[in-house]
Amino acid sequence: MNIQTVNFNDASFVNVTNPSNLEIKYLKNNFGFDSLHLDDYIYKTQVPKIEIFKDYTLLVLDFPYFPQSEPLSGKNGEKNGVLSFPQFIPFEKKKRIFSSQVDFFIGNNYLVILYDGSLTPINYIFSQCQKTLRNREEYIGEGSVFLAYRIIDALVDSCFPVINTLSSTIDRIDRELEDKQSQNTLEEISTTRRNIVVFHTIIKPIIPLFKGLEEGVYKQLNGKMQPFWGNISDHLQKIMERVEDNRELLEGISESNESLLTSKTNEIVKVLTIYSAILLPLNLLASIYGMNIPGLPFAEDHVAFAIIMAFMFAIGVSMLTIFKFKRWF
Repeated sequence: MNIQTVNFNDASFVNVTNPSNLEIKYLKNNFGFDSLHLDDYIYKTQVPKIEIFKDYTLLVLDFPYFPQSEPLSGKNGEKNGVLSFPQFIPFEKKKRIFSSQVDFFIGNNYLVILYDGSLTPINYIFSQCQKTLRNREEYIGEGSVFLAYRIIDALVDSCFPVINTLSSTIDRIDRELEDKQSQNTLEEISTTRRNIVVFHTIIKPIIPLFKGLEEGVYKQLNGKMQPFWGNISDHLQKIMERVEDNRELLEGISESNESLLTSKTNEIVKVLTIYSAILLPLNLLASIYGMNIPGLPFAEDHVAFAIIMAFMFAIGVSMLTIFKFKRWF
């Protein structure tokens, strides 16, 4: 089964990755979770929420992530006595943001987490708890609610590298548009706009939940934890502000690019229209003399033909002069 457990004193940290029917049955029989909640996770029908029950509290959250993120080379662990999380490499161009749902079942002496394994902070914290007694005391020693807070705080903080990458992408798009437009840049604008919208729709629903926790709405999760939830709420507000700023910046870049494309198209159409206007009377004369109708003046006189050609040339030059005088080009 995809169920791993770390125990410290009387508390348990249960990590369930990609649960199937076997894991769902185990959780129902051993923890007494409502089968509807477990089935909702399997079929991904839940929205971010907090529900209080007699024996446990269900906290459902969504978090954004870039697929296949890998830690940078180097050691992870402690720095000045504080556990540090690995940094992540910037994502490749055109990579899309996806959403991962996490279900926290918070009991008096346990925390059970259901997720798909794509969120690195959860894997990291669980592996740290497996390694040393000190780490288990650091995370699990304060109880299941505090453990849930530490994991959620790490997940929220992991959103900052994502938004930083989006900001860097927007800056790069801006520079590329200044140098030269290309189809790849236009495609990247579309992908980045989609990523920002997805990021916004993931984070926005969970802000009211932590606002409620900060205000003490959920007694089972508050008490001494209330100031800690306020810290997460502040981080989420900062993330949303940066998302809004990036969205406005990208919209401005996109509008400027569209205006530039429209201006270039208008210039091309203007030049083609000028050429068409100049050639129209010349084509008319050429068509008339190409009919071989008897009696056309100067039709059989070579000197007169040269005069007609000069006249056609004079028409073209005069039309160009008039267009230039009217500043049409």
